Amino acid sequence: MSASDIGYFDDYESPDIKQDENQRSMLVNAIQLMGKEYVGREFLRWLMEKTKVFEQEFPKDLTLVAWNAGLRTVGLEILSLCSEANVLQHVLTKEVIENE
Repeated sequence: MSASDIGYFDDYESPDIKQDENQRSMLVNAIQLMGKEYVGREFLRWLMEKTKVFEQEFPKDLTLVAWNAGLRTVGLEILSLCSEANVLQHVLTKEVIENE
C-alpha cells in the first residue's frame, strides 16, 4: 500500500501545473486582446493557415510528414486558445465586430 492509494497526495498541486495554468491564462488573455481588433484576428487566421490547420496533405516524404505534424500541433494549440478566449468564430469567419 502506498501514499497515493489512500489519497494522501490528492490535495497537492505540482508547482509546474500551477505555472502551466498561469501561462495558459496569460496566453488566453493575449488572444482575447488580439481578437478585439481586426488586424489581430487576421494575424491569428494567418498563423493557423501557415501552420496548415485547414489543409490535408499526404506527402510521401516522411520528414515532411513529421514537419507538417509539428506545424499542425502549433496551429491547433492556437485554435484551442482562440476557442478558450471566445474569439474563434470571429477569427474563422472574418466577422467585423461592432465598434471597431
